[in-house]
Amino acid sequence: MSRKENQHDDSSDNIFEKVEGGVKKSARAVKKQWPRVKRVAKKADDPAEAKEYAEDEVKDEMSDQVKKQFKKQIQSGAGKLRDNLEEKKEENADKVHSKAQDAKEKMQENLLEFREGVKSFKESGEEVQEKISGNAPSDNKKDKSKVKNSTDIKGVSSLKSYDQVKGSNDIKGASHIKGYFD
Repeated sequence: MSRKENQHDDSSDNIFEKVEGGVKKSARAVKKQWPRVKRVAKKADDPAEAKEYAEDEVKDEMSDQVKKQFKKQIQSGAGKLRDNLEEKKEENADKVHSKAQDAKEKMQENLLEFREGVKSFKESGEEVQEKISGNAPSDNKKDKSKVKNSTDIKGVSSLKSYDQVKGSNDIKGASHIKGYFD
């Protein structure tokens, strides 16, 4: 026998085994699904009753099969919806992350701009402070004059009270005026 014929015989044996296994599985499935003939025969006393019971069993079995098929359809639909939901969830997560990254970059740019603004404000404040303290070089003599600070401002103690205010007795008359001859 040649090599090809030997391989052909092995593959045909393998096919027969698969067919036999499939037939056994099919027979088991039919046995489980087929109306229970023994139960119908036990309930029925005559052939007319057997026919009625058989019809009832077939209806029951068919309703069970319809329920099973409906359940399978619902489960497969729910599985598809779950998969779609997960895909949408992943897409939204990617969008959220990209938007967050964009917002982060914009915030950093704004903070850098704010930093530059504060830096320039600080520099101008330092220049003003130097001018006030007189440390800044200047050509004008007016700039060198002293600028009053908080110690130069009069306080409450320097204000006159009501008993220090001059009255009518303190007004000088004509006799107090200096003339030529005095």
